[in-house]
Amino acid sequence: MNEFSIHHGKWSKGLLAAAGALVKYVAVPILLLFILTGLLESAGGEEFVQQLALPELTTLVALLGAIVAALTFFRGFYPMGSLSRMAFGVASMAAAGVWLWTFTKGGSIALEGSDIALGIDYMALVLLLLLAVVLRGASFVAEMLTYRKEWLATLS
Repeated sequence: MNEFSIHHGKWSKGLLAAAGALVKYVAVPILLLFILTGLLESAGGEEFVQQLALPELTTLVALLGAIVAALTFFRGFYPMGSLSRMAFGVASMAAAGVWLWTFTKGGSIALEGSDIALGIDYMALVLLLLLAVVLRGASFVAEMLTYRKEWLATLS
């Protein structure tokens, strides 16, 4: 029995999961970064755009978001109770954790202008969000253990 066989999955569920992840991890964050960049540039804060490395961050967020979406496709593709769904679920949450850390710039921002210096430390919030990602990853293990017998029964 090969649990990673494509015969066990449903394409529609995989595509739906991937589309949701693309919106959540690519489209909305890029839109927010474009809006932030535009607001800062229109207010004369081009130096802050460079200090925050917003163009590079936008590219990196898009790349990492696409990886999360690809892994999420397979998580949605395979049925509950299968080892394959659990593996891709945990992998997608690990990638989401990297995405979150990158998007939040590690929980600390320091900006220095000609007449202003600003430092923001929001590490506690980022760690709380990372804990939620870890718990979501653990839920895929619990889901596999819960639905395992039912899924194995469908194979007979």
